[in-house]
Amino acid sequence: MFRARSAIASDDWMHEQQLRAELEAEAWRRLRRDLATPTETYPPEYHGPPPVDTPARRFDHHKASSAFLKALVRFLMAGAMAYLAWLAAVDGGLGEFEIWLAVGGAFAVTLAASMLGFAREIVHALAEAARWGLLACLAIAGLWFAFQTWGLGG
Repeated sequence: MFRARSAIASDDWMHEQQLRAELEAEAWRRLRRDLATPTETYPPEYHGPPPVDTPARRFDHHKASSAFLKALVRFLMAGAMAYLAWLAAVDGGLGEFEIWLAVGGAFAVTLAASMLGFAREIVHALAEAARWGLLACLAIAGLWFAFQTWGLGG
């Protein structure tokens, strides 16, 4: 018979929400106007601190080149060190299990060390050299292909 009125969707509640929105909009308008025309009556911290000159960001070459080439270089470095460990272990007369431990340990340590310090710089330099080497090989292969295909060689 008697239904309780919803407190959320009632006319009073909607009127109250409308008044709150209008008050908030008026406060934002006043704040924008005050910040646009600063006067001496406000303290300096009201307008915020002055902008700070930040130094120019340095170019980070570790993020610049191909991650795939760097991964390939790291893998090849670790493989080369694992091969040297295999040679040393075989020359030292170690057993088969110890040789596997030496090879696996050298591979893992080289792979981990290539991400730190000076070895990281070496990886970057080798990846850049590999990139330019691949580009040069592609250019030479393109020229060779053009000479072979169109008979430009004479």
